[in-house]
Amino acid sequence: MKFGAPAFSYKNFRHFARDRVKSGFYTINLGDNMQTLAVKALYGKLGISEGDVVSVDRDSMASYTGSPVCLIMNGCFYRWSFPIPENIIPVFIGFQAREDVISEFVDFFKRHEPIGCRDQVTADLFQKHGVAAFTTGCLTMTFGVRRSPPANGRVLIVYGSGAGAIPQGILKHIPGHLLDNAEFIFQRKVVHSYPLNETEMEHAELYARHLLRDYRHRASLVITPLHHAAAPCMASGIPVIICRERDDPRFSYLRTITRVYLPEDFPNIKWDVKPVNIAPIRKAMIEQTKVALDAAIRRSRALI
Repeated sequence: MKFGAPAFSYKNFRHFARDRVKSGFYTINLGDNMQTLAVKALYGKLGISEGDVVSVDRDSMASYTGSPVCLIMNGCFYRWSFPIPENIIPVFIGFQAREDVISEFVDFFKRHEPIGCRDQVTADLFQKHGVAAFTTGCLTMTFGVRRSPPANGRVLIVYGSGAGAIPQGILKHIPGHLLDNAEFIFQRKVVHSYPLNETEMEHAELYARHLLRDYRHRASLVITPLHHAAAPCMASGIPVIICRERDDPRFSYLRTITRVYLPEDFPNIKWDVKPVNIAPIRKAMIEQTKVALDAAIRRSRALI
């Protein structure tokens, strides 16, 4: 039996295609690949051999024709990912989709309920449409804690673009001793072709792996507006401050663990933040995934 980890070609991301035509390049969000790394690491924790793990492109999975595969559906999925072929056995942990996707494929989701959702807003949408659902959080919170903090760590300001850009006004509120020790890291990757081919998807994953190692080895504090910088760093035992220009429902679960600061809150940020103990969350997510995978494996036997 094979086990799938999501990959991202960004096929159907038409704004990427337009950017490439206009500028010759565009940038991709490496937070997607952080989720891939989390899924692969979790398979290892569950005793699944690396040789049994395959990549499944989220953005063309509706046309998947490979061998039967159990696929952990952690992350954001779009209309073009559906309908999912019969040879993909979905495992819904950390899942997120818009309401129009949920309503169009409600019968499919009901066959696989309960759906483990990345955030409470998504779980509420499923329940609105009569599908049993619960909130798990994102599997990036199952990364293990780093062995020890760095002796001379840096303040890493990790940012993206659009809603993930550094909030206006935050820099003037960062204490001088932290800002003097700060380094800015752009958690996106420049690419020049559209959509990404298999090699380019592998390179994106390798770069995300490098960034995660860098955070774990060097960060004394991470300041970020990004969900998939905050969650893996919190799991790693790194102190994290989440600050955003505006609220986002994707952060509804993280808000139950730590504060998400908006511009009106910036003057009151507690900069002497400590690592968050998410050990109970990590343990629960690993157990939820194991139970869901066992059920998927039983379903898969009819396809082999």
